[in-house]
Amino acid sequence: MFDIATLQRHIPASLKNALKPYYRTVFPNKLHVLFWVTFRCNYRCSYCPVVTKFDYTSLFPRSGERTVDEWLGAFAKLPPAMFYVSGGEPFMYRGLPQLINRLDEKHTVLGVVTNGSVDMKVYREIEKPLHLNISFHNEFVSDDELMAKLEQLKEHFHLNVNIVATPANLPMIERVGERLRGRRVSLHVDPYVDPGFTYTPEQKRLLLKYLPPDRRYHLENQLNSSDFAAKSCSAGKNYINVLPNGDVFTCIGGADYLMSPLVRDIVRRGRVEARSLDVYRMGNLFDDSFQLRDEFMECRLPCKSACDFDSAIIKPL
Repeated sequence: MFDIATLQRHIPASLKNALKPYYRTVFPNKLHVLFWVTFRCNYRCSYCPVVTKFDYTSLFPRSGERTVDEWLGAFAKLPPAMFYVSGGEPFMYRGLPQLINRLDEKHTVLGVVTNGSVDMKVYREIEKPLHLNISFHNEFVSDDELMAKLEQLKEHFHLNVNIVATPANLPMIERVGERLRGRRVSLHVDPYVDPGFTYTPEQKRLLLKYLPPDRRYHLENQLNSSDFAAKSCSAGKNYINVLPNGDVFTCIGGADYLMSPLVRDIVRRGRVEARSLDVYRMGNLFDDSFQLRDEFMECRLPCKSACDFDSAIIKPL
């Protein structure tokens, strides 16, 4: 069957980004699952809101992570879905290759974001065609080490290198992009999003030439942290976030609003009562009573995460 995983191996990154809004109208997998298989990571990048600035393993430790067989049983109950696996470093969950290999055929694994640090024998255990989004963190690995790992990985996977454009990372984007030319590896740059942070005009000019159209929007709007207007959002209906213990949230932004101290000021400024945040929590995938929403939800807090903005359908009310 010709599916998204096959398609993205054979089209340029620019065309793939242009087609992204139409994936769910063309392919049968209507549900998008962002699967946070673990929040554990072997890196502690200075700008990471999941591991360093606020350690999500304090809420979702290894002891609460589910087994491969448990996940397979839970995912079998979902309608056909497109999975994207994130973390932490997903391959810190040792059963990830087996989980991908054994996932019900009605589902598609779009890809896995990884820092590329695990041994090649782990990656080679994956038997399905897969997209790896290699996040480059030069606080822990050099350009040369990255290029050497890409040479090993590209024989087995469709590859993309992702760089978060923090002010410290901006100078290396052009250098890394130049080294990737001719390697059959695309470069994707994400604007840095952090409460209170804005780029200078000079930094914006430098960054714009590296951004695909969807990320240019994020740069111009900085995932507007002052947007408290009422919005209709499909999260919970055709897009969910599944956390390491099976807890399900409509969006990762909503999970942050409920749990992360980094964004509490946004909640206060929006004058949103704590009980209103429960709209983001959908229960646990392992509960017999769990179900997807059958309607769009109303949200009055800013859409603070690029993955949420990419995956949900958001309309003004």
